[in-house]
Amino acid sequence: MEENVVPSYGIPFATIAAVKLDMEAPLRNWSVPFLLPRALWEAAALIRRFRPDVVLGTGGYVSGPLILTAAVGRVPIVLQEQNYLPGRTTRLLARFATEVATAYPETARYLRAKTAVTGTPVRSEFWRPRTDFPDHPRRLLVLGGSQGAHRINEAVAAALPQLLSRPDFSVAHQTGDRDISMLEGVKAGLPEGVRNRYDPFAFSPELSERIRAADLILSRAGASTLSEVSAVGVPMLLVPGPFAGGHQRLNAEPFERAGAAIIIPNESCDGETLVRDLAAIIDQPERYRNMVDAMRQLGRPYAAEEVAQMLIELARPARPAGALP
Repeated sequence: MEENVVPSYGIPFATIAAVKLDMEAPLRNWSVPFLLPRALWEAAALIRRFRPDVVLGTGGYVSGPLILTAAVGRVPIVLQEQNYLPGRTTRLLARFATEVATAYPETARYLRAKTAVTGTPVRSEFWRPRTDFPDHPRRLLVLGGSQGAHRINEAVAAALPQLLSRPDFSVAHQTGDRDISMLEGVKAGLPEGVRNRYDPFAFSPELSERIRAADLILSRAGASTLSEVSAVGVPMLLVPGPFAGGHQRLNAEPFERAGAAIIIPNESCDGETLVRDLAAIIDQPERYRNMVDAMRQLGRPYAAEEVAQMLIELARPARPAGALP
């Protein structure tokens, strides 16, 4: 994806060999001793060619060789961690970082590094918080990511008849590719009078506009989604995914504690639960308003500018031409 997206912004793009340690299936790591030297050599060549004044790592395993090489060359390093519980790569590399930009204050306890809470950078489409919320939610947006969230999709399908029995309520539903046919079938089976208030779609290039148009969002608790939605200020129902050590639950809990979201455990996510929890928000305008206010306080729409300013301040002075890191 990055090979297509980054050049479209006019930014030079380079790749190195990918070296990933699989801690759950160690036998899959047989190629690591062969790939790691190549990855480090390619990272060193890139550092020498580009001569960076500062390096930003976003936590993925691909950044590991480059961050290690930059550390050897004493290039200032900034890491950006978007999850509450930092990933294995960030925890390993934090000791080499000049500073780590985090989305949560609590993340600092897991890192041996200087940290600053900046939020997670989001695209400029999310920089403008919404202010025109109704007295109670009328438009629900369901986000399942590009792959979809099957558990959520099934729960929404079961809840639709009751949700759409409210005459002013509508549902837009990002289903992912795998479940779009199923949800289109569900739409076809709805009564003709309510069918037009349910809009299933596999994916949308205008997702930022759909988020801004929603009064309430039902979603997994991925770090990027939370950052984008909170920047706009839309309250959420969150169904943390049970994968990757349960880190999505940790991402979601600060939003629930602040009153900006309701958490539905994955194993409890069904049609009946959705109807009950949505009704508790729709039928209590004061509670909904409090959720809007809480989400507005949590959103950090200008995180990208804060991280950029950090990079500018930490960049070392320019070196003479031909100097190596």
